[in-house]
Amino acid sequence: MPSQTSRGTQGKAGYMESFDYSKCTAFNLPNRLTLLRLLLAIVFFVFLSYRYYNVALGAFLFAWLTDWLDGYLARKKGLLTDFGRIADPFVDKIVVCGGFILLIQHAHDIIPPWMVVVIVAREFLVNSIRSFSESRGVEFGATIWGKAKMFVQSFTISLILIFFAHLKHLVVIKQGIVFMLWLTVVITVVSGIKYVVKAGPAILAK
Repeated sequence: MPSQTSRGTQGKAGYMESFDYSKCTAFNLPNRLTLLRLLLAIVFFVFLSYRYYNVALGAFLFAWLTDWLDGYLARKKGLLTDFGRIADPFVDKIVVCGGFILLIQHAHDIIPPWMVVVIVAREFLVNSIRSFSESRGVEFGATIWGKAKMFVQSFTISLILIFFAHLKHLVVIKQGIVFMLWLTVVITVVSGIKYVVKAGPAILAK
């Protein structure tokens, strides 16, 4: 007579074999684009590390496009899922934070390390607040400030990559990067404060 453990193992195996991944909402088109963006992030990091700026720029811009496209399709087609709600901002943080961290070694005379620390710390803070708020049943979706922050960060990274790929001889571009970095820090901090205020009731509730 088979034991309960063996029956349970067989039951799980049968469930896994009969599970149709093609019908799983976690693998719909928007979420596939999110997973593609994760792969593009790896390509971006590898080529940036070896100073292939053109390839790194292409991978980053493609990843930025998928970030817009997956959100658009999810809302337009009614394909919003819990997986996408978690994975999309997570992958965004990997791309942006990883990009700024790696760019320090290439642009240490342009990017003060403390700015990158502020950007990364804000992402950790907001992610922690999001997890806590949603554990209390409080919805914690993206705000206009969060979207503005993502746009400015992505634009700044793109500008830095273009500068190293083609425009290192133009001082005005370097000055523009410095301005965008300060703007990035300001919007990053302000958006973080906005999220803290938004989550205040959930944080202070007993």
